[in-house]
Amino acid sequence: SDAERQMLQGTWPLELIEDPARQPRIIETAYEFVRELLIGDHLEDFLILPNGTELLGLTWEDSMPDDLRGILKDCKSARDFAVRLRGSPEALEKYRADVEYLDIGRQQRDVLRKDKHDLGKRIDEALRMVAEEHVDADLLYVAEMRLKKEIPHPIGGDKAKTVCRRDMKDVLGPYSAWTLYWDRYDEGFFAGGRNSGKGVHVDQVLWSNVGRNWRGYKLVAAWPKGEISKRTALEFYDVVFTPPLKESELLALQQAAKIVLLRPGDVYVFSGGIAHTVLCVSEEMCQGAYESFVSLNPVHVAHFMHTDDQEGPFCLDKYAMPSKELKDTKDDCIDQLEDVEEQLSQGGPAASRRHAGPLPPMWESLLARLHVDTELQASLRRAYAQVVDLCMADRYFRRHLPHKVLAAGQACGGRGLQELAAEERQKGGGAFYQKQMTVPSFQHVQMIMIHQGLTHRAMKAAVPRSDGLFRFRPLVTTACSH
Repeated sequence: SDAERQMLQGTWPLELIEDPARQPRIIETAYEFVRELLIGDHLEDFLILPNGTELLGLTWEDSMPDDLRGILKDCKSARDFAVRLRGSPEALEKYRADVEYLDIGRQQRDVLRKDKHDLGKRIDEALRMVAEEHVDADLLYVAEMRLKKEIPHPIGGDKAKTVCRRDMKDVLGPYSAWTLYWDRYDEGFFAGGRNSGKGVHVDQVLWSNVGRNWRGYKLVAAWPKGEISKRTALEFYDVVFTPPLKESELLALQQAAKIVLLRPGDVYVFSGGIAHTVLCVSEEMCQGAYESFVSLNPVHVAHFMHTDDQEGPFCLDKYAMPSKELKDTKDDCIDQLEDVEEQLSQGGPAASRRHAGPLPPMWESLLARLHVDTELQASLRRAYAQVVDLCMADRYFRRHLPHKVLAAGQACGGRGLQELAAEERQKGGGAFYQKQMTVPSFQHVQMIMIHQGLTHRAMKAAVPRSDGLFRFRPLVTTACSH
């Protein structure tokens, strides 16, 4: 709109912001947005559901706790927010957050990073730096705000540190399990005024983010995966593209795959595993939160597997999560795959209930549509099979994936442990499988197939082999997908 163009004057070049090739993909309905989140490819895309906080039942009033909503009322900048927090001893005891500023090189820095659990001390230091004119008060940014101590989530019941009372995970219900990874435990809340933001970076794990932009307008730039993202992230790591832009920053923006204007109420999905940056552009303070996830789309799983690469276009050295820490994330992935196997053994997502109490009617309606969407159900099962096979190419997953997950993957059309073991025998490496794992029985896989409602004809397509293993004819892949 004309008002938005006026607001954007003096930020980033309008010809880049309005470039048709860099526009986001607008999703019209909550139902289509959820389908895209679960099975779509958004690796170099940016999805927006306008007014999504209303359409998904994730409004400011429903999602944020009363104390923070009261503290944030009428705040116009992160400095205002910090001052109000400092005046609330209860909030300082309850919450932690990063308070960030820009140094002389426009690089974002944490105030007293080692004192991450002492929010009061961090705020005092930030305000001292402002008073002594060492930093620009307008460019302060409050990031990654969460609880100090985990508590049971009011809807899901899972332990978490998120400040939010409702999340996208709750909207998805049993379908949140149909992802390789989902994190709302450390979900962060972010707040900042005009020209503040988040510096260029690639997330430490190559996952995706689903965010809610409750208030304010912000620009997001995201670069193509691989070499361009790597080069941009390393050259501008944590640099906020606040105006006036340097020539090098302008040239970098010209290489961005997407430049997106987020509006109040937008819910959005993009890959955090590519270089990206955020700039708040409205006089109203921007306030939002996001959850991280890895969908079952094989494109995103393959990208996730590059997280700890030691060389090549995805290697980010010290900026990536170390391999030792990544094992904990992979353990969470295994839990997700086990949750899906359990759902399949019970009859699928429709037979599973992941909420402790009654749901908002809009969530019930959304889930009901997902349950009867045969194309979605087939796609999820095919994706699950493909992802199990992809995981078997990773050493850590190969050593720790339970037998029941491998059997469920095969029942959904994957190669399964049997085919992989046979390949290893041909390569002379079958001893590893014989030592580490016991091949699931034919009866075990039949049981999973029965629980998925497959016909007797479909089960008969499982053909025993002379080596004691068995394989499936293509019929099983199709039947299992439904």
